[in-house]
Amino acid sequence: MDEDQPQADYLEERYSSELLQEFHGLRSSSNAHQRGHKLEELLERAFRKAHYRVVHNARIAKPRQTDFAVTSRSDRYLVEAKWEKDPIDVSVVGGIRDRMSRTDASVVGVLMTVSDINTEAAQDIVVRRDRGLVLVFNEPDILKVLKDPHELERLLRQKHDELVIHGRLDRGIRSGDKEVRRLGRRKELPGSHFKLIDTVHKPISWFGGLGDFSSTVFALGLPDIDWVSGSGSGVSLDMPVAAWNQIELIDLLHELSDTGWMTSQAHWSIKQHGWNWHGTGPKAFVQALKDWKRRTEGLRDPHHSEEFAYLDTCDGGFYTISGSLSAGSERQLLRCNVSFQLTGIPLDPSPLQHLYARFEAPRRGHFRPLVERSVTRGRLHRRVPLDVVGYITEPEKYGRSNQDWVVGIAVTNPFINDATDAPEYWPSQLRESGVLVCDLRSHHPLNEANKSYELVSFEHAWTSDAQALRLCADW
Repeated sequence: MDEDQPQADYLEERYSSELLQEFHGLRSSSNAHQRGHKLEELLERAFRKAHYRVVHNARIAKPRQTDFAVTSRSDRYLVEAKWEKDPIDVSVVGGIRDRMSRTDASVVGVLMTVSDINTEAAQDIVVRRDRGLVLVFNEPDILKVLKDPHELERLLRQKHDELVIHGRLDRGIRSGDKEVRRLGRRKELPGSHFKLIDTVHKPISWFGGLGDFSSTVFALGLPDIDWVSGSGSGVSLDMPVAAWNQIELIDLLHELSDTGWMTSQAHWSIKQHGWNWHGTGPKAFVQALKDWKRRTEGLRDPHHSEEFAYLDTCDGGFYTISGSLSAGSERQLLRCNVSFQLTGIPLDPSPLQHLYARFEAPRRGHFRPLVERSVTRGRLHRRVPLDVVGYITEPEKYGRSNQDWVVGIAVTNPFINDATDAPEYWPSQLRESGVLVCDLRSHHPLNEANKSYELVSFEHAWTSDAQALRLCADW
């Protein structure tokens, strides 16, 4: 075993590869009957690993024979496994329905076929679903199940909802396809509560400066999930997102917005080789993603990908979205993870469950208790002068003057590439960042923005793969 590979990852890989290896070993078999029988056996084992009760050669549809039946606490399935040379036709679907007609009406049929199904059979399943529901697993679905049997519960639910609610047959992602979700008519994402302006008070879309790849994102406020009356620790939850490209990343943002977890005070960063961009608000984040050509056209040696980190609040805590996009016209999403930090396990986890189902998170989520406080704080023993490169403002809250107040500043990093001069516990990820975004402890009107600013303190919190930073300055 590779010493750098965590033991849990190694065991999971070994566990999930057993069924897959046996499946791939069947491809060379010339005995179609034996191959189909072995496929049935592998699928039975997968269902058992997913904690379903499996009955082989069940008499559920007596006198007709059924490959096997599957039950859980709330669901019952009649499963037929096929590995034929040609796509499944409507006669096979009719046979499954005939078996289902001899059972209770709550039983759902499941057709698991390596050879997929033809168009007539697919249309029959959709049009005649009043005769009984038949869910279809094609080869990519089967491979996914054999790799991780816990995918079964999510896939069954997803295929059931697609057939019943939308009247469509979910046939997974076929080889060579890139399934793209269309946003349709969605509510517009929130704009930014803040305005970003440069030193001559001209509005700008984002702050830009020297930098390299890192998982940091600046914030004017950092929620403290430990600031509660009860004892104990907070919890974390990760949602690795199964998505193809930038379109689906934006779809994720809309889903979070529909849940009420997108706010106008969000913060984000996008990182390229040699240059970084920092901004606020979901709408501006999407615009920055779409404007990748304009952002990168002046770079001397852009990397083939760019990284992003987004920070926002949600019920009971905060979350980050971090990942990597290819820096080309295809805008392929190379990786994406949503990581939550919450004060505790929600009494109603349904919004989180919806996100898991919607974005095909590849394994079941688990709340993990934090072993230490979420937010780490540090104070500078001496005040560090700052050179301002931009301002963050918001409208006056209580007065009637309609003037903007400075609530944050963008500054040149006083410790860039100089770790010896940095304060103790200073985040090492900031060593190559040319620009820092700081919260301003004492606000002032924009027309008084000629003050001398100093860095006084900092705090940061880690999610599983992103670091949220609140740097505090004063004047």
